Amino acid sequence: MANTTVPKIKAMLKDEKQSHFTGMDFSGLDLSGFDFSEKTIAATNFSNCSLRKAKFSQAFLAKCNFRSSDLAHADFSNANLKDADLCLTNLENASFSRAKMDGAKLLRAKCKKASMSFASMVGCDFRQAKLDAVSFHGADLSKTDFTDAETEGASFKNAKLDGAKGYK
Repeated sequence: MANTTVPKIKAMLKDEKQSHFTGMDFSGLDLSGFDFSEKTIAATNFSNCSLRKAKFSQAFLAKCNFRSSDLAHADFSNANLKDADLCLTNLENASFSRAKMDGAKLLRAKCKKASMSFASMVGCDFRQAKLDAVSFHGADLSKTDFTDAETEGASFKNAKLDGAKGYK
């Protein structure tokens, strides 16, 4: 369970002096539409959250747990999601353009129509993910595991796939 409340998070985000939220527990909260852009939120628990249309542009989110969260239409452009847990998430129409996601886990994530263009996703785990119509244009997908992933209509144009497993 979360160790804070939605009103407290709103107040923290409005406080210009507070840019670090490391190690917090936001699990189970409805944070849809919140703007976490340019914040440091490493190792924070966002599991089972509603984060529809949330903004994480240029945020530092290394080792965050987003497991089983709804992140549809969220913006993670230019964010750092190294080693983040995005398993079982809804990422439909989310943007990860130019994000740094090396080592992130996206097992069984629903990513339909997500943009992952020019993202660095070395060693990501996309096993059993739904990647229909995802754009991986120019992404670095080296050593990524696509075993049993659905990739119908996905674009891998100019993507780097050295050592990728399960890619069709």
